[in-house]
Amino acid sequence: MAVMWPRALPQWVLQDPRRSAECEVYRRLGQVLDDSWSVYYSRPWWGISRTGGEIDGEADFVVAHPARGVLFLEVKGGLVSHDPKTSKWLSRDRFGVNHGIKDPVQQAMRSKHELLKKFRTASSWPSERVRLRHGVILPDCEPKAKERVGGYEQQLFCFTTQLRDRLAGWIAERLASHAEDGRDNEVGPGVAGVAVIDNTIAAPVRLVVPLHRELSADIAQQDSLLTGAQMQAVVFIDSMPRVVAEGGAGTGKTVVACELAARYAQVGRSTLLCCLSEALAAALRRRIGDWPGLVVMTLKEMGAAASGRRLDRFGAVIVDEGQDVAWTDWEMVESCVADGGLLRVLFDSNQAVYRARSDLETRLQATGICLQLNLRNTKRIAAVTDPLYRGPLIICAGTEGRHPRLFNRSASEAQAAALALIRDLLENHSMVPGDVTLLVPDSKVATAMRSKLLTARLRATDAASAAHGAVIVETVAAFKGLESLAVVFLADRLCANNAELSYVAVSRARGLLLVVGPVTDTQLGRALIGGHAELVPEGRSPTALSG
Repeated sequence: MAVMWPRALPQWVLQDPRRSAECEVYRRLGQVLDDSWSVYYSRPWWGISRTGGEIDGEADFVVAHPARGVLFLEVKGGLVSHDPKTSKWLSRDRFGVNHGIKDPVQQAMRSKHELLKKFRTASSWPSERVRLRHGVILPDCEPKAKERVGGYEQQLFCFTTQLRDRLAGWIAERLASHAEDGRDNEVGPGVAGVAVIDNTIAAPVRLVVPLHRELSADIAQQDSLLTGAQMQAVVFIDSMPRVVAEGGAGTGKTVVACELAARYAQVGRSTLLCCLSEALAAALRRRIGDWPGLVVMTLKEMGAAASGRRLDRFGAVIVDEGQDVAWTDWEMVESCVADGGLLRVLFDSNQAVYRARSDLETRLQATGICLQLNLRNTKRIAAVTDPLYRGPLIICAGTEGRHPRLFNRSASEAQAAALALIRDLLENHSMVPGDVTLLVPDSKVATAMRSKLLTARLRATDAASAAHGAVIVETVAAFKGLESLAVVFLADRLCANNAELSYVAVSRARGLLLVVGPVTDTQLGRALIGGHAELVPEGRSPTALSG
């Protein structure tokens, strides 16, 4: 087996669907090459252009042999194509979506030249001309006949069958001598040259997986589960004309609502998707996009349209967060359903204010079903939501994830501590602002915290606007039905002793939950301690991770 750098791929790489092609190539290289070869995965480089500008890139793989030479490889998954009219390269993924990609041959060539500059700075690098080659691996493609690929010779490319059956042979061909007279003026890097490569792109460094990558890997694994579970729910719901689907936070109710809406609109069925919250309605519009015949409205907007006699009837009406709909508003909702139309209501019994699900089933003459898999939260976040939840059994299918952290701080210290946590996430853990949400008890605190963030030169927005590059600051009530990769919950004692609001707040977090405030002996505090959250002692500087 080849000497692999790294020796094994980390979990966050293996769980990232965007790196599946690279993972396959990593495994094959390790299998087909013996221990005289060294294989380096994902090696970044940085340099200066001829005009003095900075340039950077990454070699997907560097494959080195003391006698044969060094091969620089670029890997592109999906169905890769090239448009000669525009000189653009595309990759179509398994969902049929096209993504613009860079010229893979040029990427491999650039990596070869830039890394060679770095190798040459070492005194032990050979003075002779070292054999360096470049190539591209396309794990999901096969060529047509012997035509050129994007203007390049096919010999530069390794396709699906070659990767499977003769990868070692293709590598040998790429590193073969091109000398026609038998006088090869190129040499391998030798043992000393391979040692230079080791020291340049594989030297031991104390690094950690960035928090945002760790969380993203957790979410990617949960999303892969969600796809199958949601499809099962959609198929079941579509077998009945009227359905009330009940499930706790994270069971995919909003995902199912969006999937149903898009499916109906796609086949030409006029569809209304409605909810109570303006922030949720805005998020639904962003998530689904524009479809002919699909309308997303709040109940308030529906009421205004109904009073003006401008409320249409639809072939399908979908209600998200149905537990928030007042009993008197259901008549208005039903009036929107055309004769023979479909009605789908997504309902969280734990947050039910007006009626139980059974009452709603009778009122709407609908069939009730339960969604019982928590596909949003990690297991450690779900352990905190469980004591606050009332409703049908929910099983968390996510990863273990990080322990939630509780910063028990007085009311006078809590806002400063929450602000410090947000700065820590953005500045020390490379979190994207839009992936961080600060949840607060009321609109007054929300306004104050947005102002504090702006003073600290951090952009802030509300959930309805969700401005790009800004931290979302929103009240717990307004954030119902929404979710965030990381949640900082600034809790007061009133909110922390309200099981429903606490449940909503903590269940919004997909991968990281940080709670700040005087909550240790409240319902929320007991749920956190019972769920084995980390209790950070007072006086310690607030940080998102232990330390």
